[in-house]
Amino acid sequence: MSLETNISGLSAGDLGFLKYLSSLALQPAGEWDGFYRTPADGMNFGLRFQIAFSGYAVFALAQRTPAYRAPYAAALQALIEKMLHPDSWAYWFRGAARTLEAEAMHKTPGPLISALEFTHSRLGLGGAVPADPCQQGNIQYSAHLASLLGFFEMLTADPRYDREGFTLTATSEDKTYNFHYTHSSLAGHIFEQMRDSHFGGACCEPGRAYAACNNHACISNLLHDRLHGTNLAEVNRRWSDWIKHHMLTGGVKGGLPLPAPNGLLSVAYMPDLHLPIPVSFNLTDAWGLAFMAAWDPATAREIYPRFRKRLKNGPGDTLYLGSLGPNESAEISSVGLNTAFAAVFAREMGDQPTYERLKNWADRQLDPVSDESGGRRYQAKPAPYVTALLALAGTLAPEGGGLHALLEWRPDFKAPYLVGASAGTDVTGAEGDGGNLRIELQGEAGRPVELRFGNLTPRTKLIVQGVKVAAENLEAASGVEKGDVILRTTLSGCK
Repeated sequence: MSLETNISGLSAGDLGFLKYLSSLALQPAGEWDGFYRTPADGMNFGLRFQIAFSGYAVFALAQRTPAYRAPYAAALQALIEKMLHPDSWAYWFRGAARTLEAEAMHKTPGPLISALEFTHSRLGLGGAVPADPCQQGNIQYSAHLASLLGFFEMLTADPRYDREGFTLTATSEDKTYNFHYTHSSLAGHIFEQMRDSHFGGACCEPGRAYAACNNHACISNLLHDRLHGTNLAEVNRRWSDWIKHHMLTGGVKGGLPLPAPNGLLSVAYMPDLHLPIPVSFNLTDAWGLAFMAAWDPATAREIYPRFRKRLKNGPGDTLYLGSLGPNESAEISSVGLNTAFAAVFAREMGDQPTYERLKNWADRQLDPVSDESGGRRYQAKPAPYVTALLALAGTLAPEGGGLHALLEWRPDFKAPYLVGASAGTDVTGAEGDGGNLRIELQGEAGRPVELRFGNLTPRTKLIVQGVKVAAENLEAASGVEKGDVILRTTLSGCK
């Protein structure tokens, strides 16, 4: 019996992005094949950003198959393990470790360290760097890690990172340093920094609070509240007000004391000097505003028309967001990265024509390719970062508000779902609709496939490839979760 299906599911492009991002994630934690390895990992192309935004894209893609979560959960967990690996936060530990070593050996710090600490103390840049990357002033790492932990638990209902926690470990001069956290203690640490500051935000590096990075602190607060019933997000409004009154250029009372002609937001605020830095970059504008829309959509929407004017016309009725040559050389930004953030922002604002023109520019200019396994990526560096952002943008609702909704979405863990599919089978649709569970598959026609289901009830109508599955074709699964059932069939009607 053939039945109509109405599954949003994964498009061919979505599936390609999922395969690519999963292949990056599922390498052993300390292997980085396919990631962009920069000698300037303290800058904006660092591993932490490639990992974090890959995770956000994976979580967003999971919404396309809400009744099939296994591959997304596996990729997210693997990305978290990569985020915990010392390579991801080595940029922070290196400077701190040198100071620790000098103290341990009762040596006077070298001239470079002395100069840095003098600069910190005289220019209000926060003093010495703590060895613990999550202790103070590093939400460019800690807020992304906390957000990934939140998204993982939202997707899986697995509290392992709050129950057992995790340990960040690094070694220097034969000495090992361990820093243990749980999801809640990490989120609480971020909240306390925001609560205790006079400006409502937290520092991303010593003495600087970036508008872009603080979005992820606000997102961390919201996710933890959603999962654990806390009220951490009560501090978000103070940061939003600070941005509007102290970091937004043009026409706002109490705004920047100096013009920032290159953009819309001061790149950072220096709390010890009580001054915003009177410089803006297209990257931090696009990033700062796009992800502000997830937690403060009203402010982001108010500023969007001004942002839209900064986009440039490309060939063939396309649009892109430019990047200055010196910024690209310093790995502050790239035109590909800027445009990808702009695509997320336009999509979140429901500006579909602008999004399409940005996407068309990316498809023409950023060297998209597919590999032998069907993975799809943009080759423009840093490829995982650019690809993840464009994959994320494509998952968002055309009418807008998709990022905001992302912070509220959780699967129905009591509903029937697809637990797993045999190797070589791509699941492009898995969605419950009342008493129905509809599954769409892709693969070689005629190939044997095994599907395992959980939470099925006698009243569930299981529909695979548009065909209702008879109850007698299901068998109880052995050696797995109690109540799971298996369907053995062959692929048909596949593309």
